[in-house]
Amino acid sequence: MPGRFKSWSSCALGIALLLGAVELAARARHLRRVPRTRANPGQVTLVALGDSIVAGSPGDPAAAWPACLAIRLRTSRFGVEWRVSNAGQPGGTAPQGYERFDRDVAVQAPQVVMIAFGLNDCNPARTIVDSSRESLVPQGLDRSHLWRAARVRLENWRYRSGWRFCGRLAQGIVPEPRTSAEGFANTLDLLVAGAKRVGAKPVLLTMTPLAREETQGVCARSKTYGMYNSIIRARAVKHALPLVELASGAPPAAWDRDGFHLTSVGQAWVADQVYGQLESIGFWAEVAKGAEHG
Repeated sequence: MPGRFKSWSSCALGIALLLGAVELAARARHLRRVPRTRANPGQVTLVALGDSIVAGSPGDPAAAWPACLAIRLRTSRFGVEWRVSNAGQPGGTAPQGYERFDRDVAVQAPQVVMIAFGLNDCNPARTIVDSSRESLVPQGLDRSHLWRAARVRLENWRYRSGWRFCGRLAQGIVPEPRTSAEGFANTLDLLVAGAKRVGAKPVLLTMTPLAREETQGVCARSKTYGMYNSIIRARAVKHALPLVELASGAPPAAWDRDGFHLTSVGQAWVADQVYGQLESIGFWAEVAKGAEHG
C-alpha cells in the first residue's frame, strides 16, 4: 500500500510539473507574439492608459494631462529623455483597457504604466456590450494560458458541431455600473500584472473629482464613485504600488459643463498632481536612475 501511494504521488507530481511547463511555454508564446519597440538608453517611456480624462476629451488632446506631464518632465533635471504616450480612450472602461493592453501599451516597451479608469466603470448604464467585455477578462482558472487555449478549442468544437448554449442577456441599458465592482478589481489586478510582465512600473490613479453641480453625469456617478475609488486604493495597497490621489482639491474652473469631464485648467491640475505626488516619493528620480543604467 505505501508503495502504491508513493507511485501515485510521483505520478501526480509529474503531471503537475508537466502542466506547469506547458503553462510557462504558453505564456512565453503569447509574449513572443506581442511586437515591441526597443527602449533607447537614457530614455523613459511612460504610457498613460485610461478613459476620456486621459485622452483629454472633449478638449484638445494637446492639453490633456499626459501632454502637460511630458512638459514638466522634460523641463526637470532628471537627466533622461522622457517619452509620454497617451493611450486614453473616450468612453473606455477598465475591461476595454485590458482588451487593448498589448496593442496600445506592451508594444511600446514602457518603463512606466499609469492606469486611470473608473468614471465610466462606475457609471450605472450597463449594456450587453459591457457585460460581454467584462466576461472576456479572465478570472480564476481563466487566467491560465493553457486553460484558455483549451477552452477556445472546446468552443470552436461546440460551434462546428452545432452544440451551443445561448444564454439570455439583458437588452438595452441596465441601471447598474458598466463594470461590476468585482470585475473592476479583477481587471485592475490584471492590468497591474500586465505592466509588470512587460517590465514596467505600474502606477494607479484614483478618479478625478466630480463637480458640486448636480448635473446628470454627476448624479449618476455619485452613489458608486466613492466605492470604486476605494477599490483603486485597495489595489494599490495590495500590490504595494504608487497611488496618485485625485479625488479632491481641483480648482473651480476644472470641470466641463457635464461636471465630470475636465477643462484645460482641470487637465493641468491633474498633471501637477501626478508630477508632484510622485516626485515627493522619489519616483521620477528612481525611474530616471534605472534608465541611465540600462
